[in-house]
Amino acid sequence: MSTEIDHFITFIRQAQKELNIHRQGAFELECNDSTLDIFDKVIAMSSNLEDKVSQGEIKVNYLNQFQSNLNSILSTLPFRGNPDASFISHQNDHWKKTNKDNLDRNSLNVSKFYDQIEFNIDFFDKIGYFDSNVVSIGANGSGKTTLSNKFKTYLQNNGVVISAQRILLVPSFDAIANPAKTANELKQYQLRDKTNKSDGEFRYLQQEFGIVLKNLLADNISAGNSYRKKAIEAVNSGDKIDNPELTNLDITFRIWNSLIEHRKINCDDGINITAKSSDGRSYPAIQMSDGEKVMLYLIAQVLQAPKNGFIVVDEPEMYLHKTILKKLWDLLETERADCIFIYLTHDLDFATSRTTAKKIWIKSFTHPDKWEIEDIPTDTIPETLLFELLGSRKNILFCEGNKGSIDERVYSILFPELTIMPVGSCFDVINHTKAFNKLQNVNTKALGLIDSDHHDASRLEKLIEKQIYSFTVAEVENLFLDTTFLKILANQILVDESKIELIKKDVISELDKVKEVQVSNYVSTKVNYYFTDSDVSKGNELTQLETHYKDFLKKVSIEDWYNERLEVINKMISDSDYQGVLISFNNKGIRKIASKHLSISDFTDKSIKLLQSKTEDKESLYQYFPTEIKIAGNTVYSQ
Repeated sequence: MSTEIDHFITFIRQAQKELNIHRQGAFELECNDSTLDIFDKVIAMSSNLEDKVSQGEIKVNYLNQFQSNLNSILSTLPFRGNPDASFISHQNDHWKKTNKDNLDRNSLNVSKFYDQIEFNIDFFDKIGYFDSNVVSIGANGSGKTTLSNKFKTYLQNNGVVISAQRILLVPSFDAIANPAKTANELKQYQLRDKTNKSDGEFRYLQQEFGIVLKNLLADNISAGNSYRKKAIEAVNSGDKIDNPELTNLDITFRIWNSLIEHRKINCDDGINITAKSSDGRSYPAIQMSDGEKVMLYLIAQVLQAPKNGFIVVDEPEMYLHKTILKKLWDLLETERADCIFIYLTHDLDFATSRTTAKKIWIKSFTHPDKWEIEDIPTDTIPETLLFELLGSRKNILFCEGNKGSIDERVYSILFPELTIMPVGSCFDVINHTKAFNKLQNVNTKALGLIDSDHHDASRLEKLIEKQIYSFTVAEVENLFLDTTFLKILANQILVDESKIELIKKDVISELDKVKEVQVSNYVSTKVNYYFTDSDVSKGNELTQLETHYKDFLKKVSIEDWYNERLEVINKMISDSDYQGVLISFNNKGIRKIASKHLSISDFTDKSIKLLQSKTEDKESLYQYFPTEIKIAGNTVYSQ
């Protein structure tokens, strides 16, 4: 075991000894049950921590935190230093009553500190005591800011919490106090509640930036004075003058200046930071943009965090441009590699940019201090998409297409009680639906919806077992060619309904012209699906493998598939089966036929607007969707 772990185990065993002495003392003094109970809880918790440390679960950062928490409890104990509790029996009744009352009153403080440790253990258990940083995703109302305030209380001297409540007021200074005073002032401000929910807190928020900068500047001045003193001593003794070490102010300037083009910041007078543009113009820090000021604020906060501690950042993306956001936090994580960063964010792009961080989901929050937190598995669904879905309160419908596609627009109108999520091809829909429904402890379920184009019935039937369904037209655009829907649209734009029969006739005629292409595409797709859905049986030797492969190929009958499909298409055409054509004809170009006969250039847009206008205009389209999709949002749509 490492030296740090050895020291911690020695510490916690001594703490357990002190706690057991006080537990025995409380019993002999006949303290109340709540006092005895809290000592039992603390002793059990310390034993749990010892086991975790002995098994190598906890990193140094966590050891420091728990040692700090336990020291808070130990500092309240009155009998420390005694080898056992035997001395109590020799005390007089007045002494016993006084110390009994003190222990009972003090149990409230012990309970408060115990709650702090319990919270930390619970939270750190959920994030797995990882060596990596942590990104916590949560929607608005999930308690992220309240969680950050809990950290302010519970991290004590082992971390810094950078609140989302940032007032970027940069003061000018006439003088800077000594580093001990500014460091203490900074620590007090870091522990304050910054939710800005009272008038009194606003003043502290205004002053925080100044406090952060004062300590940064005071440390720099102190380092400069110390270096100058050593340099003079070296000169007087004829020794070589060492190179100066970089201060946090130097590192702040280096990071800031590397990220902002055409701007540089410095501190020529030693106490006031100024910015200089590429044209040589200088201006005080208070005149910098919000983005420039927040970078200065964040860098200064992170660099002044305790060694081997935690840096909790609520809304790390606030005020920062996307082009700078990732670079800034990459640099800060590198600079403070000794610390563990815990980000609380709802910015999905930022979350995914933390590639090595553990991702957790703040699933729910119950006032005042109960969070439901879950791991986010990111091996099957892209992180950005998964983060977005975990925030959904509605069941999810994966569909084909991309963001803003016709698929998404139409389904959002038809099924407003579902979260519509386009993910690309039908294969993507299938994979995402399967993966999401494997997630544990998720309140919502996912369904997949794919076009029925070029899928045979047996394949579609198998997909239903995985909550993946199809609608009974070749593709979503064909919905607008439904006869009833076309009549409604024609009436709205004052076109004679007789035009509908011309549309139907021309659509069937168009299929006749391109039927060989349609059939060929159908067979090609069927072959691809066949290879995707099938597998060659395992062979233990070459001849067996070859036999299995040949059996596999025999099932692929391209000519038979082609002729069967062509026969189906020819029958549709000869029977003028318009409904069958909508189910089978995969050709986005047929929209032009409707546009021509209705004398409009924006057939799709007008169709979507019609869907949005009245509920009854949707009725003709629900018939094409399976019941499972129609009831997934808990509203039963027309059959």
